[in-house]
Amino acid sequence: DGSEALAPGGLIVLNGWNLGAVNSATAEMPLSSALSESCLTVNGLAVPMLMVSSTQINAQLPFQAEGNVTMVLRTPGGVSDNYNITILPNAPSIFLKELQPDYSVPLVVRASNGQVVTPANPVRWGEEVVIYLTGMGMTYPEVPAGQPAPSDPAAVPLTEPVVTLAGRQMPIVHSILTPGQIGVNEIRIYIPKNTPKGMNQPLTVEQGGYSTTVPVRVVQ
Repeated sequence: DGSEALAPGGLIVLNGWNLGAVNSATAEMPLSSALSESCLTVNGLAVPMLMVSSTQINAQLPFQAEGNVTMVLRTPGGVSDNYNITILPNAPSIFLKELQPDYSVPLVVRASNGQVVTPANPVRWGEEVVIYLTGMGMTYPEVPAGQPAPSDPAAVPLTEPVVTLAGRQMPIVHSILTPGQIGVNEIRIYIPKNTPKGMNQPLTVEQGGYSTTVPVRVVQ
């Protein structure tokens, strides 16, 4: 979502210059820690990468990385300066989905039709929605960084989230790493019939004292 808060196992975007020799992306699983002849480390731990270009790297933080850490990038052109960052235990961040240029919406999906929530496709009373996010931290069972999440048993975050909509706490059906995906969490919630209606109701995911909020439309 472009925010700066980071958590173990979360997906990140690194921007800069001369980050990779050539543009390269991969769909192979498990992910490689070396892509386009570039290698990213956090406190010496290899960081699995999804995409590398000269100006951007998409990657997944190691689950073992937490607290004040040092990130270093190694490329054919040399080694970067140390980049010092802080990785929080939890930093939930809801993905954004671009529907058209300069127009993005939170990646919240209605379970009834499998479509993303928009003002024209609002959250409705008595149904379930799925929130897709990253940065929910350690899970049980543990899933190594770069590996797709299991389905049986599903990996659940060690710190249980709390979801509110328009100031009301929502019942959680499940909170897991999305099976078959890397670094993607999902929270499935039920929308009670007394949920306040409105165009821009705040949907908040709070976990371990850290939270993220996005607006959604709610109708009866």
